[in-house]
Amino acid sequence: MRPIIIGLLSALFFSFTFILNRSMELAGGSWVWSASLRFFFMLPILWLFVGWRRNIKPVLLHIKMYPIQWVVWSTVGFGLFYAPLTYATIYAPGWLVAATFQLNIVAGSLLVPLINKSNRVIPIQSVIISFIIFTGVVLTQIEHAEAVPVKGLILTIIPLLISSISYP
Repeated sequence: MRPIIIGLLSALFFSFTFILNRSMELAGGSWVWSASLRFFFMLPILWLFVGWRRNIKPVLLHIKMYPIQWVVWSTVGFGLFYAPLTYATIYAPGWLVAATFQLNIVAGSLLVPLINKSNRVIPIQSVIISFIIFTGVVLTQIEHAEAVPVKGLILTIIPLLISSISYP
């Protein structure tokens, strides 16, 4: 039961950030600032968790040993995952960004052959579930497409596709 509660709380807080991003955008804040704030706020929390497990020194040593890998994967995490996600809030409401971001589940299923070296096959069950998710995303975007110009639709979907692929 504990993992389910942790998962639900994580989903709640993660989904809530979509709403906060949109609120900041509507209040005149920049999407760049919104994306940056997420990481500035996460640093102390991560520091506490890593410190609680007494792993601060090993992490700092690992960063020192592999700085290029840390910079590359931090760039993927921020530059290709969260920045496009936040950028999409300029053109779409938070609930639509959250709904469209479910494409990360589809991307994760399709990226299995690239990520899992021991199993290079895309699981058929995942493809079926992914099709259902994809259909739901398309249906939510159709309603949005009727209310915004094509440019707004494209500037919502493309960043979210980049973000969804970068997340897994």
